[in-house]
Amino acid sequence: MSFTRSALALLVVFWILQAIGAWIQLRHYRLALGQAASGWRDGYLGAGQSRPRFGAGCVVLLEVSPELRVRRLQAMSGMTIFARFKPLSEFDGWEMSRLVQHFAEGNDDSRLARAVRQAIAQIEEVRRRKT
Repeated sequence: MSFTRSALALLVVFWILQAIGAWIQLRHYRLALGQAASGWRDGYLGAGQSRPRFGAGCVVLLEVSPELRVRRLQAMSGMTIFARFKPLSEFDGWEMSRLVQHFAEGNDDSRLARAVRQAIAQIEEVRRRKT
């Protein structure tokens, strides 16, 4: 009986730690999203994620100008609460059509590519609704 109590207590402690970690990560995501949204008064903002069954996921924030040029692409990947968004400045200034071709499904099926495709689809959906 003592083993069962100890195992249950340990399970509760790990569950609480996991909940705290999820809260910290969500707070960081909301802060980064708020900064991206308030940084520009025009253009589009798309968010995408790739969550594999096992391993680290990837979250992407894509900021695009009204002329459909990439202003900033940020990616966060990892499994811990210490993961942070990192700018992928090599894509700054790219036309969105070039970004679509670069991350096309046949070319790249990485976690980053799946998340970027989801962010692009989100931007295109917003653009369709505006017209």
